[in-house]
Amino acid sequence: MLLQLVTAVGALSGTAISLLAEGADDENVAWILPFTAGGFIYIATVSVIPELLEQSSLWQSLCEVAALVAGVVLMLIIAAFEEAGHA
Repeated sequence: MLLQLVTAVGALSGTAISLLAEGADDENVAWILPFTAGGFIYIATVSVIPELLEQSSLWQSLCEVAALVAGVVLMLIIAAFEEAGHA
């Protein structure tokens, strides 16, 4: 129960920070994308991958890891388009 509360407070805090940073300069907001991407990769590698690998076949595990890598690649593509749009 406490973990759910901490997660919910973290989500609300992140939402508030992003809404407050929306009107800020691009230089001030440049740290948000790497921080978010790092959090995504950390959560995926530390908590999700071990759970995926313990109860599935090798083929299913490879597909799931490939989907994770595809998600990271999509984040990189979106970041590249964002940079190109602001240049």
